[in-house]
Amino acid sequence: MKPDIPKKAPGQKLVKRMPLRTKWILCAVMGLLLFGFGISVVGTASTIRAEPNVPFFRWFIWGLYGLIISSLGLFSFGQAIRFRVLMDINKRFSRQEKEMMKQIKKLNHLGEVLRGKEDKKEEKKAKTGDKDKKE
Repeated sequence: MKPDIPKKAPGQKLVKRMPLRTKWILCAVMGLLLFGFGISVVGTASTIRAEPNVPFFRWFIWGLYGLIISSLGLFSFGQAIRFRVLMDINKRFSRQEKEMMKQIKKLNHLGEVLRGKEDKKEEKKAKTGDKDKKE
């Protein structure tokens, strides 16, 4: 008997159900923090390089690490911008959908009113037609 192991990571379901606003805030904050930290690591690498008798490998790795972290910060901030754009698009479409529903209700009401008038005309014709047939 095989154990019931979920195929997706537990955090993946949590992130999928998270609203866009929360994702936007988390990604923006994380991106700014990572970018700032990466720039400070690059600054540390440059101060290490300025010291005499420091091996190339040491300051190079620090600088590379700082560039990688700052790139991750920019990527995360880019994701935050993407989530913000999706929020704006969803808001715009929901407004348009509400306006369209109002117009549809208005048209349906007008259709019902017109159908009611047509039904009354048909009833009058039917009544006058019945009177003509009786005479």
